[in-house]
Amino acid sequence: MNKSQRIYFGENDDKFIKVKLEQDTDSLEFMSMSISTKDVYQDFNADYGVLVGRVVANGGIGIPNAKISVFVPLEDDDAKDKDIYSIYPYTTPRDKNIDGKRYNLLPRVAAINPNTGVTHPKQPFGSFPIKEEVVTNPPYLEVYKKYYKYTALTNKAGDYMIYGVPIGTQTIHLSVDITDIGEYSMTPASMVTNLGYSPNLFTDNNTKIKPSNDLNDLPNIETQEITVDVVPFWGDEEIFEIGITRQDFRIRSVLVNTFVLFGSVFTDGNNTMWSAEIYSEERIAEYFRASHPSQALHGVYNKRIGEVTEKIYYYPANISDTKIDTGQVADDGSDMQLLDKSEYSVYKRNGDFVVIVTCNRDKIITDDLGNPVPVGNDSVEGIFTKFRGFLTLELDDEIAPLDFSTNVGQNVDIKPYRYKLKFPQYANRNAGFQPPNESTGNDVTNTNNWRKQHKTFVGGKIYSVAKFHGLVFNNWSGNDNQQTEKNGFFFYSSQVSDTDTTTNLNYLTRDRNNNVGVLITETDGIYLNSNYQFPSNGVTGSLDAFGAAWLNLCVHLPQAGYTVDGWEKMDFTRTNDNFNHQKRESANRYLNRYYLEDNLQKIAATDFNTKRFARSDVHWTDIIEVPVKDILEFGRYTNKGFEDNQLVGYTLEGTEYRDGENPNPDWTVSEPAPLNGQKNLGIPTNSNDGTKYFYKGWGPSDCIAFLKELGIA
Repeated sequence: MNKSQRIYFGENDDKFIKVKLEQDTDSLEFMSMSISTKDVYQDFNADYGVLVGRVVANGGIGIPNAKISVFVPLEDDDAKDKDIYSIYPYTTPRDKNIDGKRYNLLPRVAAINPNTGVTHPKQPFGSFPIKEEVVTNPPYLEVYKKYYKYTALTNKAGDYMIYGVPIGTQTIHLSVDITDIGEYSMTPASMVTNLGYSPNLFTDNNTKIKPSNDLNDLPNIETQEITVDVVPFWGDEEIFEIGITRQDFRIRSVLVNTFVLFGSVFTDGNNTMWSAEIYSEERIAEYFRASHPSQALHGVYNKRIGEVTEKIYYYPANISDTKIDTGQVADDGSDMQLLDKSEYSVYKRNGDFVVIVTCNRDKIITDDLGNPVPVGNDSVEGIFTKFRGFLTLELDDEIAPLDFSTNVGQNVDIKPYRYKLKFPQYANRNAGFQPPNESTGNDVTNTNNWRKQHKTFVGGKIYSVAKFHGLVFNNWSGNDNQQTEKNGFFFYSSQVSDTDTTTNLNYLTRDRNNNVGVLITETDGIYLNSNYQFPSNGVTGSLDAFGAAWLNLCVHLPQAGYTVDGWEKMDFTRTNDNFNHQKRESANRYLNRYYLEDNLQKIAATDFNTKRFARSDVHWTDIIEVPVKDILEFGRYTNKGFEDNQLVGYTLEGTEYRDGENPNPDWTVSEPAPLNGQKNLGIPTNSNDGTKYFYKGWGPSDCIAFLKELGIA
């Protein structure tokens, strides 16, 4: 059985320590590292030392991927060798090379990690040779073996160890790039927004650092030198006694932890909506009719994009995780706050968006063993690691104008509106958010639950959005009989019961002209839908189509119509129930129009007005983590839209992508999709469809390419 002996440095972390070594010890452990005693016993009396330490920021968080070396001055003979001198001209760490760069350990060029495919650093500023140069160029190899012999990288805990250091007084050097330190890496945008650096130090809308050969001019680079007296590791005067030298570094930059949220949004074309004047008759099915020509609405070719408007609501750190997890937060969302736009960085291009948000809860430091341990959120030490909140998305009418209407006879106009969505949201049938109770004016439980649905974000991760494309079909030619509420939906003649969902909900093969939300993805005559490379999960008629399924990375915000004044036989109905509950509050009043008008219903924080928010039992949404490796693979795949099984030879790392088989484990609903949705071929009676569908963005949009252009992936 292996026996280890742990060495504790105590509270004073910059010191020498001597410890009696038991002869049967197999390994020595200290901080987050260890040494095999096989190495110890190689020399009975050592003329070298072991240097260990930790690089910390924010008073106690270990920093990975910092570079440490024992500086070795250039020897006189090598100074006469032009090849060596051109590579290593340093007699002191302050000397500069031919490019004007002082001694440093930062990479000269970026390299791709073969395990992840990720390129690091995003912007190389150093002069340290890469491995390929060292092994193929004799002068580089000679310099590396002689002058960079004693170098190390800090591990995940921020710890380093250099074995075999010459004893006596040595100069220990630190090089660190705070944009290349693993999970705590800063982005240029967050350096401006959160650390207060001048935008003059950056380019490309604060997405890149302005180059300079003088490392002192670079806001992301920090170098330090400390003189250390290295003691012998083994031997000395007493047998079985070892000596270890510890030297920590504290970087000056104050770090913040951020996460990224990205995606793409598109909507329907101008002059198109779900509601039409086709028959000019007083029947509810008119709300489900595609405007003429119908191809312009359900064809992908005629969509449009615009700059999306986002809002971010969150629980501040003083609202505990326990209180949130047990539902003891305020029902009206008053325990939340609306994140001010000055507190985060956002980039938009066409329909693409990228938001960089700072974590604000669950603060940690690194303990002596290298483990993260929590500290109070008000502590001056440590770094925040999480953020809990939700997102809303919409396209402003000025960005994608809705300046059209249609007349259906009897002086009744139908005007368009566009859905808004909250991320995440979900609900069982007829249990989504609803208007306040008519008699009390209070929100029902379902609406309170809707507000509390949120995502826990983790620093250093990248997230995107997913939306279920709900379909609701209706072409019933009757009139008044559909006024009766059938569990949140209009009555349809062939429904077997109030809860039957096989005939009018999430049925892709229904007539596309009355199936609200369906998208045609195949070429249809002169309409070249297939040029937009949207994925399909089934057919309607003879055409490939998409609907009743989850879409990852990209969000469609449909347009529909509502009546300004009700027809005589549809007196209290205003819109289709793909958007809104068919909700009757009293014998002579329907509230189907509530979400078409400005209102005082609370969203969260002090923000109100839920106008145009689409019902949450049909339109489930989610926020999904997207690993960088997956992002790079998505970028290599040339099509805008694709399925996971089309990524030949690649298995997705992400586990949160939505499909028809895997429900969200954190949700209170057990189904993977609403209302018999995401079944094979979009038919509710079929088995679950486990395919994951992706779309990078409509037309010129491409949220994956946008991430890469911003230097985030």
